[in-house]
Amino acid sequence: MKKIIISALSLLFVTAGSQASAEEIESNGATVFTDNFAVVERSKDSGTKSLIVVAEENELGRLGDKVVVSGKKAPNHIAYVKNANNERNYIIRDAITVQCARDVDCIPSDLKAKKLSRSVYELSVSSYDEWKSLQKELRDTAGVLKVAPSYEHGIRPQLK
Repeated sequence: MKKIIISALSLLFVTAGSQASAEEIESNGATVFTDNFAVVERSKDSGTKSLIVVAEENELGRLGDKVVVSGKKAPNHIAYVKNANNERNYIIRDAITVQCARDVDCIPSDLKAKKLSRSVYELSVSSYDEWKSLQKELRDTAGVLKVAPSYEHGIRPQLK
């Protein structure tokens, strides 16, 4: 049962629509912040000073329900992509999910990958440049069906 859930979740991540390739990010006028950014929650309590009020002058942009300010980035964040119109911004996370053809180990031997299911692997990256080059390398590798980077949009799902 656990393997079925992991497989289903893995495939969901792989088949989910990706944001944009590195080339599209740079060509559409987006700004990419690779360091000195932090994601903070907006305060709903107007009676207290929130980090947002204090850091308003350091605001870099919005991330769904959150705000991005100057500061120390989270360890699993690679970059913050701010679009020209400051809408639909997102965080590039440190994981890339790869789906291989059935019963094919398509991950190059020099890369460390975590096997999520029979044909789905997760690779970790540590920088924006590595994120770009690894995706290109994987897309050109025989046996790779899909390459899906991990993104964060800052929107928290709510049950109604």
